[in-house]
Amino acid sequence: MSFRFFALAALAGLPLAVHATPEDNAVQLVKKAAAHIKANGLERACTDFGDPAKGFLAGESYVYVHDLHGKMLCNPGSPRTVGKDLIEMKDVDGKQFNKEMLQVAKQHGSGWVEYKWVNPLTKQIQQKKSYVEKQDQVVIGSGFYK
Repeated sequence: MSFRFFALAALAGLPLAVHATPEDNAVQLVKKAAAHIKANGLERACTDFGDPAKGFLAGESYVYVHDLHGKMLCNPGSPRTVGKDLIEMKDVDGKQFNKEMLQVAKQHGSGWVEYKWVNPLTKQIQQKKSYVEKQDQVVIGSGFYK
């Protein structure tokens, strides 16, 4: 991992181990977000997820939240998607990744989904791996670009 990643993660308040993998960091970010939603409510949490000072943005990684039907509730990486039903959305290869995320979260409680998405830093389509976790009536996710 680069120094830049660790510096951004440290500024974001993410507890990173020296040998933490991108997978570890995504899981930690989702768990931190889940605790924040429980403590502060979804509306406040969604605002905080987009604020760099609150510790939920780490380089190109961010937290997003869907309801259980595929409606995007918050997404600082792609704000234009908030409020939209994204259950049928496909990546450039035709994969219905939001549908898969919801299935994984509903069936297993948590898990991983890979798909192609626009990296908000580079503005390029890249392979992305996201960790999702169901909490009550929402699915919280965060990922990284490979």
